[in-house]
Formats: sequence, structure tokens, C-alpha cells
Amino acid sequence: MYKRIHGIKPKVKFGISPFGIWKNGVPQSIHGLSSYNTLYCDSRMWLEQGLVEYMAPQLYWQIDPPARSYLALLNWRIQQSAKGRHVYPGTAVYRLPRTGSNWSVTEIVRQINITRSMREHLALGNVFYSVKQIMQNVKGIQTELTELCKQKATIPKMD
Repeated sequence: MYKRIHGIKPKVKFGISPFGIWKNGVPQSIHGLSSYNTLYCDSRMWLEQGLVEYMAPQLYWQIDPPARSYLALLNWRIQQSAKGRHVYPGTAVYRLPRTGSNWSVTEIVRQINITRSMREHLALGNVFYSVKQIMQNVKGIQTELTELCKQKATIPKMD
């Protein structure tokens, strides 16, 4: 797909948003639904070989739980980007209003700040799923994002 897109329009940037967990036990502390074993999706190879310009892995977990960790998965995804491809972690805004969910706006803000602290390591912004919760200002998320994101977002330059 990458080669076909670039054969037609070389300036188009091609990326994908795979499951957050590539394989159980990778990195070591991570366990859950594996995109490699369940969907036969080798997103790690795509990053290693530079077959995408960017990846937006669905890192829909909190920072602190041991079985799945936003930070551990983000670090691992960045380490796989041998060709210098951008990583935009998927952020689970949709979890804010769920019944029984302990997700808070503070968790989302912490994730954004972690991503921002990793800019030099190719983590160049967050992708929010879903905009519905932002537009409805669930738990004040829109208000918080307005304060946190005062400058207009720009697409990072890709060589």
C-alpha cells in the first residue's frame, strides 16, 4: 500500500492506527489482546522498515496499571521507529464517561504531558478518540484542552 500510494502521489503521508499491544509480553510487562497474534498485523515491521510515515497506536490504557501501561507502550513504539517515523499515540477520551470507569481528565492531561516530554524521540502529538466526548465537554475535557493547547496545532515536518 505504501509503495502504491507513493507511486501515485509521493507527497501523501501514509500511516496506520494499530492496536496498542503488538504482542503479549512485548514489552515484558504488557499483556492483552495482541494485534500480531489475533489480527496477524505486524505493525512493528512497518515501523522498522519505514513502510508508514507515521503510526498512531491505540494506547487506550492508563499510565499506571501493570498489565497495560500507556507509558511503557509509547516508549516501546518509539524504540521500534528505526527509520525515524513519527508516533502519535491514540488517547482514550472515550473512556471518560463510561460507567464504572475511573478515568479522569487528569489522566488525559498526564498522557499529553508525557507525549510532549518525548518530542525529541518522535512522539509529536496525540490523537484523541473520540471527538464526541471533547465536543460534549465530558468532565470538562474541552475546557482543559483549550487551556492546555493554546497554540494552533501544526503538522510536524516529515522528511
